[in-house]
Amino acid sequence: MKISEMRYVQFKDIKYKFPKDSWLYWRNEKHDGEFDENWVIYVEDTFEVENVNLDDPFTIFNAIENLTDINQEACMAVLIDGNFKAENIYNNESDGSICLCVLGNLDADNMIVGGQELYITGNLNIKECFWGNYNHGDLIVKGETKTRVFVATEGYHYDYKKERVTAEFFLCDEEEEDGIFDRTFPEAVFSEEILYTEDEVEEDDLFTWNAWLSRSEAIKMLEKNDSIIKKDIHVISKEEQKNTELSSIPKCFENTVFNGFSSFILQLDNFHKLMSIVKLHKEEYQYYTFEDYEVQLHPDTEEGQAHAMFTHVSGFIFFICIVTDENEGEVLSAVYRENEESSFINVFQQGTALHYITSLNILWNDLLTRAERGAYFYNKFLKTVKPEEILSFLNLPIVQEKYNDYKDADKNNFWYGGYCFLMRRHGERGLAGSIDIGKEREAETFDMRTYCFRPDELDEPERCNLFYASSQENLSDDSYSGNGEVFKVFLYDWKLFRESTEWYPKVGKAFTAMNEEYLEEKNI
Repeated sequence: MKISEMRYVQFKDIKYKFPKDSWLYWRNEKHDGEFDENWVIYVEDTFEVENVNLDDPFTIFNAIENLTDINQEACMAVLIDGNFKAENIYNNESDGSICLCVLGNLDADNMIVGGQELYITGNLNIKECFWGNYNHGDLIVKGETKTRVFVATEGYHYDYKKERVTAEFFLCDEEEEDGIFDRTFPEAVFSEEILYTEDEVEEDDLFTWNAWLSRSEAIKMLEKNDSIIKKDIHVISKEEQKNTELSSIPKCFENTVFNGFSSFILQLDNFHKLMSIVKLHKEEYQYYTFEDYEVQLHPDTEEGQAHAMFTHVSGFIFFICIVTDENEGEVLSAVYRENEESSFINVFQQGTALHYITSLNILWNDLLTRAERGAYFYNKFLKTVKPEEILSFLNLPIVQEKYNDYKDADKNNFWYGGYCFLMRRHGERGLAGSIDIGKEREAETFDMRTYCFRPDELDEPERCNLFYASSQENLSDDSYSGNGEVFKVFLYDWKLFRESTEWYPKVGKAFTAMNEEYLEEKNI
């Protein structure tokens, strides 16, 4: 390349070339020429090189007159007025590095960047891995972004909606809703040389995929043109993991399908097993919704016999319970009625329409499936969410001294990692305290879905209860939607117990980090 095609110029002399929405341009305009006296490496045409270290670009962009005499430390950006092709582009300093603006397409094998604005007016094509780290970095691509592995850690800014981002595998911190950053995903994708071991990673650091990845080792590999990702990548999706867990749940119920009275009465053993699961909750009245039915479960008590009742919005009811036959034996009974004015009729009475048996079969099998899965995830919830741990978080100085007034909106919650944490140090009806986790829902008005973890100090001090609100603005159409109201969750809504268990680890990370920050502020 000719020397005349590469110049070292001041920003004020070349700023008209920068896109008007680029950070360098609009910030310079807003702050009265803040960057005017800084310097830019300007390449006037399409450019192709091997590796580029954006912390020290002059090792590559060296065809500049009087290179030894110029102030290299004043360089703030590289501007390529055309397409740019490189093998690997990287920088170690993710808190502040040289910006790169390409007025065309950028093609590379790998990019490990952070601490600067990368502005591409065309397409960004990365053969293997793009990795952007830290919230001082921005990736702006006006065209399409294509790569095999796309990584964004510790608040790196990019097109979060991925409207023009295509990749086989994404490792993006903000998408990890359950907050579980285990080694499984990174070790399936990356070369072992850049991965930390389990012993090298602190639990408190596991709020980002970056905790497992050595940036410095990855850059060393790129400097030698070694690949940092595996040739054959096999990642088990979260959906696959969840399905595997579901299939591993021990079976409680057998032969759950019936097509007539003789096969229905064989459900007696399943009914007894169901009622033993019902007793995992202390409440005598438990419920959930399924399609247009409210399903109510009631264990055997002094006030009433054990039963399952399916109530349709129209008023139609199925009722299942145990009755005594002429030989004083137990028999399972199923009756129905059309509405409150009508009498109950045996589902298996001669002449009853077949669709009643079919509908009851569907409802019964859904109930048993929910109970089986619910018992599993409810017990998992109880093992994960410990009352003493909840109370220990509520006793931290940050809660006792700063977020200590539930009635004051400024003193009852904080935001951390995209989630809102609301806390009560004590409450009514035996509540020893409560920690709620809320996440904003996509809606025109501000709205959140929230899980509430509440120790029950009076009746079952060794357990936490789960409450839930799917919408604080009453925007959802399920039974958990209310204007600021939260509702008790029973194990039949097993998906909520599963998700709440995935959310719960965020509590420890958030309260620990915020408490440490608060104590540091106090000591300054």
